[in-house]
Amino acid sequence: MKLLAAALLRQAASVPTPAAGISALGALPAGPGLRGSDGGSQLLHQLAVGRVTSALTNSTTTLADMTGLALPVDAGGVYLFEFSGTYSTSSTSCFIAAGVNGPSAAGTGLMCNFHLHIGVGANTWHNGCTAAFGDFNTPAFVQAANAPTPWRIYGSAEIGATGGLLAPQFARNSGAGTITIQAGAWGWLWRIA
Repeated sequence: MKLLAAALLRQAASVPTPAAGISALGALPAGPGLRGSDGGSQLLHQLAVGRVTSALTNSTTTLADMTGLALPVDAGGVYLFEFSGTYSTSSTSCFIAAGVNGPSAAGTGLMCNFHLHIGVGANTWHNGCTAAFGDFNTPAFVQAANAPTPWRIYGSAEIGATGGLLAPQFARNSGAGTITIQAGAWGWLWRIA
């Protein structure tokens, strides 16, 4: 039986090449990384998380990024993501619209769903998959004015030649009123390739 010694991880620009037959684990700025004795590197995970710290409002039909949930993406990366929280509307005739903003798309591009949970046994979905940055979908349903309604946006994105930020967006889709994303909304982004 071989016992492992305690290790202290610290963030570094690179993981040093270890001795023959050993793999080194390090904490890189983009996430944990491994380096084998052959000098080859492999990023284990690149996970970013965010949170909305105070309520966000939008009374226009122009999509706005959800502050606190804009997460970094690299050129050429493939990512899985999920953003979730609660929203409310000031009027039952004012529906939420939601989408995802990003720097550029390539290959498989963007594929995401927008889901609202209205109550026990009463879920509603948008009418299709959002397939481009800056596009939106809306379930066109309001539980009641000023009542918190859970929402969720999830999917995948392949980033093109330009990196930047990937962020969920929101606006009002119809009617007069204001859409509010409550504080505490959260999200994660995981680079898988």
